[in-house]
Amino acid sequence: MKEFLQLAIPGLMIGGLYSLVAAAIVLVYKSTRVVSLAHGQLLAFGGLFFWIGLVVLHLPLPISILMALVCSTIMGWLVERITLRPLIGQPLISAFLMTFAIFMALDGVFQLILKGESKTYATLLSLGEFEVVGVPIRFVQLISFCVVLFVFLLLALFFRFTRTGLGMRATAEDHQLSQSTGINVRTIFSLIWIISAIVASVAGMGTAYVMDIHFPLPYIGIKGLIVALFGGLDSLPGALVAGLILGILENLIAGYLDPLVGGGLKDVAAYALLLIVLLVKPYGLFGLKRIERV
Repeated sequence: MKEFLQLAIPGLMIGGLYSLVAAAIVLVYKSTRVVSLAHGQLLAFGGLFFWIGLVVLHLPLPISILMALVCSTIMGWLVERITLRPLIGQPLISAFLMTFAIFMALDGVFQLILKGESKTYATLLSLGEFEVVGVPIRFVQLISFCVVLFVFLLLALFFRFTRTGLGMRATAEDHQLSQSTGINVRTIFSLIWIISAIVASVAGMGTAYVMDIHFPLPYIGIKGLIVALFGGLDSLPGALVAGLILGILENLIAGYLDPLVGGGLKDVAAYALLLIVLLVKPYGLFGLKRIERV
């Protein structure tokens, strides 16, 4: 039992970061019906901006976090304004392919900045660890997990009780009908990309602490997309639950099955899980099944 907890609890912490990336993707889809691949880069640059502030510029921790969030806000707004706004009214596949093009373009910039090196700030934020039922947990991991839950709570309250959140929900249902009620759809699109970029940046800071800043970091966005599809592309609670499940599952597979086959199963666990879910429940665990009548 102790070995199971030693694998499951860290997996829970990592799963929370997967959930946060998925939440950013869900936010965009809920309001625009666009499935985004670009958020892997927004995640990676969020971690990079934080590293620049903390390590390169030697700014205090709160200022480094604020700098990363501001830079990510600007980046999210520019992505929407320059590349996606001209595609409003065009087929959704065009916007989807544009997010893929954004991912590849920013990936080149990201690799150019890193120059093949790996950056880390984990040693600067080492706060020690404590034990739960004999399982060591780092304080930073616990703090990041609490931040994940807090962000999900804020998003849930935002969508349910604020005028802007309700406008985003209305825009997701019908753009033309929303415009007829006085909602500025273009403004909603900009806001949702800004909010989702901030959420992805927070996930990036936490993920970069765990796996450092190096070339595979943007591809955590693919894990986020898998989690979003698993939980349901229009469901924030689904993103949270699916991310936690995937984090635990990956760690259990790495601990129990990888030693038996020589490794590698952990890397394909997410894709195998996605395949099973799409075959059994194509709309995800909590996704809404839409019935179109003809």
